[in-house]
Amino acid sequence: MVAEKITQCMKPHGEEGIETIENMNENHKEISKFAFSLIQVDSGDKILDIGCGGGVNIEKFLKLTSGNVDGLDYSEVSVAESIKRNQKAVDEGRCEVMHADVSSMPIEDESYDIVSAFETVYFWPDIKETFKEVSRIIKPDGQFMIAQGTDGNHPDDEKWLSSVEGMHLYTAPELEKYLLDAGFKKVKSQVKKNDYILVVIAQK
Repeated sequence: MVAEKITQCMKPHGEEGIETIENMNENHKEISKFAFSLIQVDSGDKILDIGCGGGVNIEKFLKLTSGNVDGLDYSEVSVAESIKRNQKAVDEGRCEVMHADVSSMPIEDESYDIVSAFETVYFWPDIKETFKEVSRIIKPDGQFMIAQGTDGNHPDDEKWLSSVEGMHLYTAPELEKYLLDAGFKKVKSQVKKNDYILVVIAQK
């Protein structure tokens, strides 16, 4: 049962996928709240949320910028739910939600000021190369924010790792090294005490 739920988190699908997205929207509130307290968003920033799930964080970003806020997910259910949640912005041309894989994004170089990834890098393939792909689409001096529910030291980490094939947990030092190797200039990490929530912000 746990493995199935984690599989749904990796790529929500079917009716159960919609239920999973609703649960994620609720269960990730504290992670999102902490991350948004750490990121500087300017009024005209163009933003992309990778692994956008149910579109909650797209919705939050839309309130912070007059620029476009887009989403990307390789789950068709997630794309549909994100569009539904942000239908007004989609209709106004302020939001596009793409069905695509993070390892090969149909996006031009240096397109975004901020790229975010909430509770998703656990499932990214070849993270070193994927971080290079993310770096490619970020403007000079732009930011890439990763938010995780664990800093790699959570007591339940081993349980989750044993429950699903293909899930990887990363510590702050590991992410910092991969990001610097991918071409980011500066990387700063912060852990929320007692909650194990990790937010890493890299500057291009």
